[in-house]
Amino acid sequence: MVALVQRNIKIYFSNRAGVVMSCLGALISFVIFIGFLQSNLEANWKLISNIKELLDLWMTAGIVSIAGITTSFQALGQLVKDRESRTIDDLSLTDVSVVKQNLAYVLSGTLISFMMQVITLLVMMGYFKLVDRILIPTGVIWPSLGYMGLGSLVATLLNLIIILFIHSSTTFSRLSSIIGAIAGFDVATYLPYGALTSHTQALVKLVPSSYEAAALRSLLLNQVSQHDLSAKLRYQMIDYLGIYFKINGYQLKRIDDLYIMLGMMLILIIIIVIMSWLFNRRRSV
Repeated sequence: MVALVQRNIKIYFSNRAGVVMSCLGALISFVIFIGFLQSNLEANWKLISNIKELLDLWMTAGIVSIAGITTSFQALGQLVKDRESRTIDDLSLTDVSVVKQNLAYVLSGTLISFMMQVITLLVMMGYFKLVDRILIPTGVIWPSLGYMGLGSLVATLLNLIIILFIHSSTTFSRLSSIIGAIAGFDVATYLPYGALTSHTQALVKLVPSSYEAAALRSLLLNQVSQHDLSAKLRYQMIDYLGIYFKINGYQLKRIDDLYIMLGMMLILIIIIVIMSWLFNRRRSV
């Protein structure tokens, strides 16, 4: 199983064009922010002296979360290729069980997603340091990595459910473009959370990676917003930028985001197990 994980990771990073395409959603978000969204948001919050720093850190959290979604989906494309080329049948002849095979794809997808999120974070840190002279607080790095790791796992599990229904590379390629385009809306980055309708906000809260984005926003913005914003402005920013979600009037904390992501992880695992059992049963009939 370890060899299969290593093989999947090696194949992913050997395709440079594929690596770039898997980051398409994050790249689109970055271009939209720099070209359009940043100036508009700064104009709306021009009374806040450090608005550029707040918005840059907010966007960093969103883009990192988007990278987790799109790269894990692209990594799982290897499963589609292996099924299409019947390589998966050859694996069935080895001592690696079907459960271990699926676990290997999940692990490789999670590791790739996490590594790409780290790379994306470093790129964003470098860009905003050079352009806007803004630094990410060093004290939040380790907690951020923890949420990124969990976010990578839940994003991979959710993408695996989609991948189980795909049996051709052509379909995967088309769907990959769609995933890259909608990922920014899934974590409320193309448009701030407060600018969305109530129905769209409800849909956002159904996506596991949106809680990763919220937790990262909280970590990155908390120290800055506490010292430089009044209580009223801070509350408005929290609500508008989706730093903390609300469910039935209760404002979630970072620990709540963690619990929700863990709960979603368990639900996704159960769904995958049931789907795998049904598909295997159908094949044996």
